[in-house]
Amino acid sequence: MKILGEKSLSSKVEKGLKILFLIIVLLDIIALGITCTSAFFEFNSLSVRENFIIRIILEALIGFVVLLTGIVALFIINQFIKIFKNLKQNKLFEKDNSKYLNKISVMSIVIGSLYFIIFIGTSIFLKYFNLIDILSNFLLKILILVFSVSFLIFGIGIKILNCIYIKAIEYKKENDFTI
Repeated sequence: MKILGEKSLSSKVEKGLKILFLIIVLLDIIALGITCTSAFFEFNSLSVRENFIIRIILEALIGFVVLLTGIVALFIINQFIKIFKNLKQNKLFEKDNSKYLNKISVMSIVIGSLYFIIFIGTSIFLKYFNLIDILSNFLLKILILVFSVSFLIFGIGIKILNCIYIKAIEYKKENDFTI
């Protein structure tokens, strides 16, 4: 199977990324609706009188950060779509691809940091409000921490890959000039 050009693997990946983009947009809209609805109903309920305002604020903040990670993920997917569009057009060693990789690395580090904020928020939230058992609490924290570290490592890895890619572009230019 061809890797570059029309009707190649890169064109199929581009289509898959566009579908993933739409799915994440829908999930972001659902998350926004759930966060707003939950905050509204809890704020207007009797729990405010029972001094659960901190709980409502923490839930809203965690929901907002989750929504924000979805939005940043959309930007990452958009950059990958641009890269695969260039690959489909046989534009392999382009400066634009390097710019896209740089943006992906920065945004991945941002998502890793946002998940770390969620980790801290859930640690505070679950500490004050024992809503789930100890094992579920531990597993939830570990899962969020794994997401955080994974995105941080992914961002750093893409940054390193981008530096290698820039060197490859330089070598290609030198090679083109010598021929």
